Parts: sequence; C-alpha cells; structure tokens
Amino acid sequence: MKIFLLIGCFFHFSLNEIQAQSLPPASVLEHALRSADVHGQAIGSFKMRVKVQEKARFNQVIGIARKRLAAKEGIQMGQWYGNQTILEVQVGHLNQLIHGIESVQTFHKKYTKPTLFLWPDLYQDYVGTSCVSPLSFQAKSYYYFNFKGDTLVEGKLCRQFQVEPKIRRDRLFKGVLTLDEAGWIVRFKGTVFADAIDYSFDLQHQFFQDKWIPKKGEIKLVAGLLGSDGEYVWEQESIGQPEEWRFDSRLFDEPKNPKETLNISPVAFDETFANQFLTNLHGSLLRKWKQRPTSNLVMIDSVYYKSAEINKGLDPTFFTEVPGMKNREVLIDSFRIAPFNPTQLILSKSFYFGQFKRDFYPFEIYYKSPVFDSNFNTVEGFVVNTAVVFRKRWSRYQLLEAEVLGRRAFGINRNSGLLRLRYRSDAFDLTVANGDYIAQYNPENTISPEMNSLSTLLLKNNQMKIYRTKFTSMNLTKRFSARFFLKSLVEYSERSQMDNTTDYYWINFLNRDFKPNNPTNSEYTLEGFATHKSFITQLQVGFRPFLTQSYRANTRLTDWGSSPLLLAKYRAGWKDVAGSSTDFNQVELSYLHNIEVNPWIKMGLLINAGTFIGNKPSYFIDFKHYNGTLNLVQAGEMLASERLVGYYQNFTSGANQRLNVNHYANSTAGSYVEALSFFQFSNLWLKPLLGMKKLYVKEVLIANANYVQNQNLLYNELGYGLDGVFKVFRLEAIANFINGQFSYIGFRVNINSRIRIGNIPE
Repeated sequence: MKIFLLIGCFFHFSLNEIQAQSLPPASVLEHALRSADVHGQAIGSFKMRVKVQEKARFNQVIGIARKRLAAKEGIQMGQWYGNQTILEVQVGHLNQLIHGIESVQTFHKKYTKPTLFLWPDLYQDYVGTSCVSPLSFQAKSYYYFNFKGDTLVEGKLCRQFQVEPKIRRDRLFKGVLTLDEAGWIVRFKGTVFADAIDYSFDLQHQFFQDKWIPKKGEIKLVAGLLGSDGEYVWEQESIGQPEEWRFDSRLFDEPKNPKETLNISPVAFDETFANQFLTNLHGSLLRKWKQRPTSNLVMIDSVYYKSAEINKGLDPTFFTEVPGMKNREVLIDSFRIAPFNPTQLILSKSFYFGQFKRDFYPFEIYYKSPVFDSNFNTVEGFVVNTAVVFRKRWSRYQLLEAEVLGRRAFGINRNSGLLRLRYRSDAFDLTVANGDYIAQYNPENTISPEMNSLSTLLLKNNQMKIYRTKFTSMNLTKRFSARFFLKSLVEYSERSQMDNTTDYYWINFLNRDFKPNNPTNSEYTLEGFATHKSFITQLQVGFRPFLTQSYRANTRLTDWGSSPLLLAKYRAGWKDVAGSSTDFNQVELSYLHNIEVNPWIKMGLLINAGTFIGNKPSYFIDFKHYNGTLNLVQAGEMLASERLVGYYQNFTSGANQRLNVNHYANSTAGSYVEALSFFQFSNLWLKPLLGMKKLYVKEVLIANANYVQNQNLLYNELGYGLDGVFKVFRLEAIANFINGQFSYIGFRVNINSRIRIGNIPE
C-alpha cells in the first residue's frame, strides 16, 4: 500500500511540477494565434500510409429519384455506399501531396474513384467555405475561448479550450480545441454551418519531429435540397508510423502540359445519379477544405497507381502517368443500351452504336421529342419542335454532330426548320447552320418560349417578339485558356416581318388586348419593317487577368472567382454586301465580377458600356436591347438585368396596367451605360428577427442603373429580397426611379439562384 501511495504521490508531484513550470492557458492561446502561419507552413516533409473511407447515404429522396436509385443502382434509403482507399501519401505541404494508390474497394456502388487524403488547415485565417478559423489573426473578435482544463496526449501536457462564436452567424466554428504549449493543434472536435450544410469535424494529430501532424480525422456532412436529404462521411487514419521525407520542391512545379476543362457547358450528369452525387461531394470537399489561399502555394495533388493489380471500376482519367507505373485501362460504361421500344420516342432519348471505348460510344443518335418542346405565341399559335441529332465521338466531349430540326406552327399552317453542323471539343467550337426559322428581336438575351407561353395564355402579356429569317450562319468559339477566349459570328439572312394572327388565351386577365408583335419606342416609332437582306458579323474577346489555378493529377483546376471577366464586343452590319441593307457599327465593353467580400457578404457587379459609331441602325432589330430570359417567375442569373424594366413589371402593387409597358422601351441606337449590382447577406436586418438562420434564407440588396443618352434617361432601381425561401424561391421588392423621380414599387417571385462566386464563361 505504501508503494502505491508513493507512486501516486510521485505522479501527483510530477504533474503539479509540470503545471507549475508550464505557461498559463492565456499565454498558450496567444502563442498559438501568433504562430499559426508558421505552424501551417511547417507541416510537411513526411510520408505515411493512410486508410481513407468515403461513404454516403440518402435518408430521404423524392419519389422519381428513389425509384431510379433502387432499380438502376441498387441503392435503398438509409443504405451506406462508397469506397475505401489504401494509399501512401507524401506530404510537401498540406495542399501539395503525392498519392500512391495501393488499393481501392467499393461497396454498394458501381463505379469509383480513389479517395485522396485531405486535411483542413485550421492554421489559416479562413478555411473551407470561407469559415473563420479558430486560429485566425482576428479569432478573438469572433470567438470566446473558455479554458476547460489540462490533458495529456502522448505524454505531453496540452490545454483544452471551448470555442464559442461571439455572434450568431454561420461560418463560425463551435467545439473543443486542444493545443500543446508551443501552440500546435493537437485536436479539434467541432461543427460549423456553411452553404446550407452542417459540417462536423474530429481532427486528431500525432507528434512527429517536434511538430503535430495528421493522425486520424473524420468529416461529416448533413444536407438536404428539394425534399431530398442525406449524409456524407470522410474518414482517414494513418497506418503505422510516419517517416521523414525530404522532398524536392520541383516535384510540385506546375505541370508543363496540364489538361484543362475549358468547355464547361457539356459537363453534365453523365454517370449514374449516386456516383455523380458522391463525385460532386468529393470534389467539393477537396476544393473547399484543401485550398490554402493565404499560403501562396498552388494546390497540387499528384496521383498514381503503386500496383497494377487494383480493383476494377476505377476511373483512369483521374491518374497521372508516372514512369515505371502502368496505369491500367478501365472501361466505365455509364450508358445503358436497352432494346428499342416505340414508347422510348415519347421523351427525348439517345441511342448508342459501335464498339464501346473507355467511357463513350463512337456513334450516337439523339432524338428530341416534341412533348417538352412545345409552346404558344400570338404570331404562330401553338408550335412544336422536333429534331434528330447524329453524333460521332472521338472522346467524351470531342464530337462532330449534325442536327435536323423541324418546326410546325399550327396557327399559320407553316412548316420550317434548320440544318446544323457542329464540331466541338474542349477548347474549340464551330457551328454552321442554314434554315428558314424564327428569331427574336433580342439575339443575346432571348425570352424563354415556354415562359412566354404561360405569360401569354394566363396574363395576356405576349412578351416575345419574333420575325422570320432565312439564314446561313457560322459561330466560332476558341478558348485559348481559362483566361482568354474568342467568339465570333457571321450571318447572312433575309428578314421578314411577322404579325399577330391569334388572340387566343386561357384567362382574360384584366380584359386587356395583346400587344403588336413589332415593338416600337421613342427612338423608333415605325411599327414593322420591309423584308430585307442582312449581313452581320460579331467579334467578342474575353479575358480574366488575375485568374488563379490549382492542379489535381495532370488536370488544371480554376478558381473562377479570383478574377473579373473583361469582355470587348464589336458588332457590325455591312451595307451592300450581297445586297445587305444593314449598316451599323456597335462597340461594347463589359466588366463582370462576383466577389466574396467576407464570409457573410457576397457581391455581384456587372457593367456594360457601349455606343454605335457612324450610321444609326436602320432596323429596330439591330438596336441595343435589354432584358430577356426572365419572367414573372424568374429562373436565371441575378445580374441578368434591371428588375422592373419592360416585362419585369408583371406583378406590381397598385399598378397592374404596367404589365402593358413595352419590353423594348429602353432599346437604343446610341450610347448607353448599364450598371447592375447584387449584394447577398447571411445576416442583415429581417432574417435574424424572423429566426431563419437555420433555413439558410439570405437577404439581398439590389442596386441598378441604366443611362440611355438618346432618350435622356437615367433609370435606377433599389430593392430588397429574401433568397432561398424554402430553399427554392427568392422574393424581391424593388423601387424604381426615372430621372431621379420615384415611380413605383414592384414585387417579383423568382427561382432561387444563389450568387456564384466565379464567372463561368461565356
């Protein structure tokens, strides 16, 4: 008994002695905050074997998707699916790694990619989705640090602090932070809410060569959207002991000939739903939680097979070819070829032919069904479109396609159509077309025919104005890099006036009359135009001067929000060329930038300035037009246009007849300047009072201005809105002013389109 008492006294004395000699908790915390940047830079120069597990499950999925998951992918509600990867990771820095894949196992999932090692760097000021790190240099402005007590980890005295946000906002962590006396993070266990996702972290470190490096970590996500919700878990653990690795910085030089995804639009949901969902979350975690924006180090993940004998189903495009390491070809058939059945023609469908390649078939026939390509307008009555597209592929997104499209206008008993030939690759897109078809007055921001149908039939508000065109055109897009692209158009056509032929409607809204199909305004008072020939060219150049990029394997990834997009456009009508009677020269400069001001404020800014040089356009078609795409229920970019100009006045307070305002009232043949801005706030005024923080409803402020020289018009808008109501809608109230005089307040219901921090082309 005395021996045990002596041993107990010894340990008690030793711990007291250690505590007496140690720094007070406040000093430990201060040292950790001052040394955060140094510690972040010092984590590296080691290698270790790691086991990484990635899994997900759906707790609730809407009916159609649920049936697809069960029938085609074998995934039931509540069933975990994912994969496990064993790899050797060589760490230069936390965002510069070499991954040697040893094995990958998949469960309840048809296709897989290896899961890379990931470790959120809390030594930064901001981490992940712009969340404020507990070790930010401004951490004490955002957090309370309450000392919990001492603990021993691997025989070293550590201090535990309860981290609590000082303000009720998202993007702030809450949890327990364990620090050693030198200010190194030993463990962080906590949560954060960002981008409508609940994240939870448990990051445990191990002591190695006088610093604490990753040992075992877990990241959990819980999120939902449109009636579906699920969980996603990322677990990783070091196997065995880490080793020192003296890396050569040249290993992390930027690749000389990287692959780069330039043509964003074709990249769609090509694979199975579950695989796409997991892939998106996988990429999102790497992008959001692995970037180190304050370190000035380019993010590089080199990936290779350590062995040729790896489980089937891997995506070979994910890997870098490494000398001496043979990366095996793997077939990924995400297309299902079913026997032909006439019922397949009810909806649009692709039919594939030829010998299946690694991830595509060389031949495809795509059938566009008329079921969902039907609409109504006051010129043609009810209209249906159908088409057949033939495609020859050399790779997934390199193809040659020929399209034959037919259009039937029942109201005027007219058939029309077009032929289109297109060659498309990642960096090059060339389209040649010929046809007898219809075109809208606004060629760039066209009005949705489907939404125009609803507005016409339900509100007697025929917004879309069209004319007949017999045309031959060529469109060329060349993307030299993510920073620089060029677009051009050459079009020769015969343009003819079209008039309203029907006053059919479903609801006699306000007993109003339909407006003519040939619009006018104060600059152009002649209704309609004579049939004429037109030869038009257009050249547009886009440049992103400050773009930053990172690398995964041999692929270059782009941070679209790191630079504004600058656009320069020249559009001209060439008189007397092949009988053309169009004669004008238009130049326009644009500035587009989505900016993250801080973790809780995002801003979008769009400025257009242009003029016509020399002759004024002879036809209203060739004027500068605004708006387009958006309607009573808006689905589109928030910076698309002024909110209440023209047909945006679909739903107003005390001014219903404003629905008849001419959509083209501000169209001009002179100089113009348009400035649109949009501010999105996580917490501003109304949201905290309504207690909608967890619902991820954001507040928006709108400020727009438009100056039209020929009309001596200065139009302004100021608005307020709630974005993400029920995660679907955006509600806006906008006041407008004409030459400084208040006009009225309008209201709009929109589809939620969160401001995207990035300027995706084009």
